Amino acid sequence: MKSIAEPPQSEEVCLDEFRAIDDVPLTLRVELDRKTIRFRDLLELAPGSVVVFPRPTGENVDLYAESILLGSGEILVIDTALAVRVADLSDKAALDSTPESGAAAEAAG
Repeated sequence: MKSIAEPPQSEEVCLDEFRAIDDVPLTLRVELDRKTIRFRDLLELAPGSVVVFPRPTGENVDLYAESILLGSGEILVIDTALAVRVADLSDKAALDSTPESGAAAEAAG
């Protein structure tokens, strides 16, 4: 039995506990930004329309595994493909940071 004063296990040991599920596929998603628009604005969208988002250029994008916020990253272009360099990882997954709950908060506010 572990005591409260006992130091946490090393990261390597903790990750070993997940080896049994390391082949489970997860959707990794990068979210550039989010914006609430009116339905009439949605109906007016057409090829060539430009939608401006509030996030400033150069700011990191959000990185999700399924609906859990993992951290943030920097958008890169490698050859002709988009890529993301992980800038930081969250200490813990907060349920209120999921895109679904954020969209609900925007709709309520």
